[in-house]
Amino acid sequence: MQGREECPLLLATTDSLRRTKVVESLLTQRMIRKYHNVLEIWRQANKDWNQVLYTMAAYVLCAPRNSAPAQRLAQVVPYSAVLRERSSRQRVEALLLGASGLLEEEYYDNYVIALQTDFDYLAGKYSIRPLRAGEWTTSRNYPQGNPVMRLVQLAALMCKGEFSFDTIVGCRSLDEVAGLLEVEVSDYWQTHLTPQGNKTPIHKRIGRDKVAMMAINMVIPLQMAYADVMKDVALKERAIELLESIPVERNRMVARWSGMGVPCRSAYDSQALVELQSLCERGACGECPLEKQLRK
Repeated sequence: MQGREECPLLLATTDSLRRTKVVESLLTQRMIRKYHNVLEIWRQANKDWNQVLYTMAAYVLCAPRNSAPAQRLAQVVPYSAVLRERSSRQRVEALLLGASGLLEEEYYDNYVIALQTDFDYLAGKYSIRPLRAGEWTTSRNYPQGNPVMRLVQLAALMCKGEFSFDTIVGCRSLDEVAGLLEVEVSDYWQTHLTPQGNKTPIHKRIGRDKVAMMAINMVIPLQMAYADVMKDVALKERAIELLESIPVERNRMVARWSGMGVPCRSAYDSQALVELQSLCERGACGECPLEKQLRK
């Protein structure tokens, strides 16, 4: 790990006013980069905000190991195709799982065979060229975090009428975000984690920690990007208020700094610390607001 060893102690012991300025600067850095990434997706999507939401939902839901193939999948199967088929959960599952390449094997399970049959028809209808199964990381995931289950949850979200760009932009609390992300997977997946796998009754909803992660990495960047386009200062302020209402993230990056006594009260602080740790790991002292304090 690069970066100065005294940095955590410096941030912990500096006066609260200077520490607040450092945290604000770090958070601003991180938020600007995040919503500029959203704006790039928006431009690539011909300024279709629904396609942006769908792409972001796929990317963040499949994070951390499968974000990249999930984002490509959202391009291979565009929102317009999902929208046309959303009256049938099975067809949306067929679109996403078939195009992912994760249904390429030979199966003997009736429901999986039905998904394959549906996808053969839909692939011709929408000129879909599937990804390769090898693009996905299928090991070292929590059971509920395997790519098949995440795509099944994405299908459930896309078939939920309340899950829309307008409702996401309107979210003001984590509970509201959780309400939009609360979905039940279809009957087959209530007892299967993978196609034709052993029947395993297990909690299949999007968990609370994942909801918080999606609020931080999907909802808030979408709100800030939309606010930037619409010149809506109030919406940007509400996005920051939402971030302040989310509990502190639990990860190694935050643990390094909070373990040394750096105050961390909400995701507002922990996102700043994640940014600080990423700068440390890259040895990017010149970009770091804390470095200015060291120079002083």
